[in-house]
Formats: sequence, structure tokens, C-alpha cells
Amino acid sequence: MASADIRKEIPRTFFHILGGLILAGAGFFLPPPLNGYFLAVVFCAACVVEGARLLVPSVNRAARIVVGPFMRPGEERGLTGAIPFTGGVLLAFLLFPRVVALASMVPLIFGDRAALLAGKGFGRIRIGAKTLEGSLACLAASLAVYFFASFFWPAVFGYPLLVLIGASITGTAAEALPRPFDDNLTIPLAVGAFLLLAG
Repeated sequence: MASADIRKEIPRTFFHILGGLILAGAGFFLPPPLNGYFLAVVFCAACVVEGARLLVPSVNRAARIVVGPFMRPGEERGLTGAIPFTGGVLLAFLLFPRVVALASMVPLIFGDRAALLAGKGFGRIRIGAKTLEGSLACLAASLAVYFFASFFWPAVFGYPLLVLIGASITGTAAEALPRPFDDNLTIPLAVGAFLLLAG
């Protein structure tokens, strides 16, 4: 099962990481309130496109031509993760200082995808709808990126080691929450709140 499922997720993974880095970069480098306006426009655009895609068959057909490789089968006639993802980034930069919001993006951008790929690839031990292997991958990926970023960008990611571990654990726990919680929302909000309290 694993190889076929992972191959299908590779284009979506690139799209997820690249899109996340662009939104996180805009949220951090654009000065307030311009960053909030930009992210709000992106969120509203995602809502409009998703609504039009579901209500107008021709728009949905066009969207499937453009972003078909990034969509899962169930999303062709349903909502994608675009709304909660852009909404999660927007809320993080509205609710937290920019440094905290940017740091909260790490588990969302990298940990979440590691969890999905590991879970689909070799997940065996189920934890609700998720897998233990996926959660461990989320934790490991988040920690690895935090350690790398703290070395090269200490002004933003220079938290004590225990705080980085705690942020990774928090992001992993948020990713593992069952529905109706959407991890695109829960990860940045939970990690941002943790970093704000711990910092």
C-alpha cells in the first residue's frame, strides 16, 4: 500500500511545504498590518475559490485541471485543506507576535507532512485515525527543523532546548487530535500558545 500512497502524496507535499513557506515568510517579513491584510486576502481567496468550485461545476473542472495532482480523490467534489491551512496561518500571525507565529509554523509545514507520509508509508500502530509511526515522524521532523533553524537563525528560533522539545511535542499532539479538529488549525494555534507561555 505504502509506495502507491506515498507517490500520490509527493506533489501535495511539495505544494504544502512551498505554500507554507511563502505564507509564513509573508506573515513574518511584511510589516504589520500589511502582513495581516495579505494573509486575510489569501484566506478569503481560498474561501471564494473553494465555494465557487463546489457550487459551479465548470469552475471545479477547471480547478481539477490546474491543481488536480495536489488533490485527494475525496476532495474532487469536497473541500480541500486550503481554507483551514490559510486560516491557521492567518490566525497565528493575528494572535501571536511575529517571532512566535513564525516558530509555530514548523510543525505545521514540516511535521504534519512527515506524519502523513510515515503514517501512509509504514504506519501499523493505530491511534484513532492516526498512527504512532506518523506521530513519531511528526515529532522527529519538527525537532530536526527546530534544531537546524536555531543554529542558523537564533534570533527567531533560539529557544532553550526544552522549549523546542515542548513545541515539537505540542505540535505532534495537535496533529494527532481526531476530527472535528483540523490539524491545519490546531497545530499553529497550539504551538503558538505554548511558545508564548514558555517564552
